[in-house]
Amino acid sequence: MVKTLKILGWIAGISLIVLGVGRIVAPVATIPGGGTLNATLDSETRAGGALLIGMGWAYVWAVRQSAVPVTAVRFLAVVMGLLAATRLVSWAATGLPHPIFVVAAGVEFTVSALTYWYSTMGGRSTSLGQIATQDQRT
Repeated sequence: MVKTLKILGWIAGISLIVLGVGRIVAPVATIPGGGTLNATLDSETRAGGALLIGMGWAYVWAVRQSAVPVTAVRFLAVVMGLLAATRLVSWAATGLPHPIFVVAAGVEFTVSALTYWYSTMGGRSTSLGQIATQDQRT
């Protein structure tokens, strides 16, 4: 199970990095139904790309550790959950966005929940290295 969740971490991390780079290089192309952006929205979209790259890098860094730090994994889970929650706030304020962003919210909530669940697999320890070792033995 730990191996599967580590793979999920890799997928989440790489996906966030790719999306972040896309947001910086071609912001309009990465927003289905987005139309044209004024200078303010372009700036915010590109800046958001940098944050996505940072989140993606953190996921990849965390799952590459032999003893995955629980605090880092829980932080990533909370940030991913907040990302999804902001979509709900937007929906309440302005209505449903393009369907791809509805799917994105579902993926973000799922990844957030699975990431947090992964962090609980080590009990009260500060790393998940013991779990990975036990998982490899079975």
